[in-house]
Amino acid sequence: MSYPSAPAEEAATAAPTAPERTRLNIGWIMPPFVRELPVDAPDYETGAEQLYTLVTDLMADRSDEDRFRFALALGSQMDLMLEANVIYAGLCLLEVEGRPSGSTIVVSQIEHESDDDEELLRTTQETLERTHPDDDYQRVELPCGPALSRIGASGFIISAQWSPTGQEVAVQQSQIQVYIPLPGAREMLIFALDSPSSEDWELHSELFAEILKTIDWGTDQEVEDYRAMRQKSAPATVEPADGVKQELYWHSSRLMDAVALHGSMGGGDITSLTCAECWGKGLRSACSARHSWYIGEVASGDLARTLPRVLESFASQGWRTDGESTGERVCLWAGDEAPKRSVGHAFTASVDTGAGRFTAEVNAPCTRASASTDSLFG
Repeated sequence: MSYPSAPAEEAATAAPTAPERTRLNIGWIMPPFVRELPVDAPDYETGAEQLYTLVTDLMADRSDEDRFRFALALGSQMDLMLEANVIYAGLCLLEVEGRPSGSTIVVSQIEHESDDDEELLRTTQETLERTHPDDDYQRVELPCGPALSRIGASGFIISAQWSPTGQEVAVQQSQIQVYIPLPGAREMLIFALDSPSSEDWELHSELFAEILKTIDWGTDQEVEDYRAMRQKSAPATVEPADGVKQELYWHSSRLMDAVALHGSMGGGDITSLTCAECWGKGLRSACSARHSWYIGEVASGDLARTLPRVLESFASQGWRTDGESTGERVCLWAGDEAPKRSVGHAFTASVDTGAGRFTAEVNAPCTRASASTDSLFG
């Protein structure tokens, strides 16, 4: 992302002895489903055209009137964004359990006069506490450096002329603001997340936390060197909790009882992973775990009877199969009909008659599906 230079006449008035500020390349990674608003359009007409094109794409199944009202509502907010030095704005529109869920992500870049980042964060918090005394404030450490977060609520009014209902609407939102000093630049980034979808607040806040972890800056050479270093480094892994491991071992034992095979055991590793649903939402931190193992040196005749036996055993306990199951591979998962202890677990079992091997992967449930809010902001 690039930013326009200061006007020539403004630069000409700068004091010749003023220290040169560090020129930083600033970047972050947004998931592909976050749709960018044209806050950096070169003029109003171009911005309006880009905005209506975006709204038409997002609301393809709605009427022209609905799209026009939504575009006007967004346009009214963008006018305020430009006044607040917003350099990025995006809409995060998801579908969660069949219902629409949304949030906005806004990034501002402002100047300050402090030479000490710690003092800047301290005075920023003191100023915010006078205006928002009931909000939660935390010092956080991002990969890019120290920051201050404020967690609270915000609200705005959609006037009747822009409201989808034709009436004035008051919108209450949960909000996170994160204040991030830019090193050596006397500037600060403000990342803000707002969402009216209270029932999905945990999901949106964790997505926001993952985005904050991608913020990076530096000179051209520093950015290039840092990215090369990151590509060579192995990603950090999180050890699954003991309770998760115990449940995986227990379910693997039940699967071993069902297959009833004699042979040599191998594997047995438990690894952390991100489930497919969370990965699709842009989350990359581990939320599940997998126990992988196999039984080798098995007679082909015994292997042929294994998967039907597994299907019969687990189907009788309420486990479900999916369309991926074949004659050499079966996928089963425990829904609400299964025993409470098993709900959310799944496994894939396969046979290789040529190699005389039965292979199993037993997956734990996604921890985000039932855990209370536990994100970067604590």
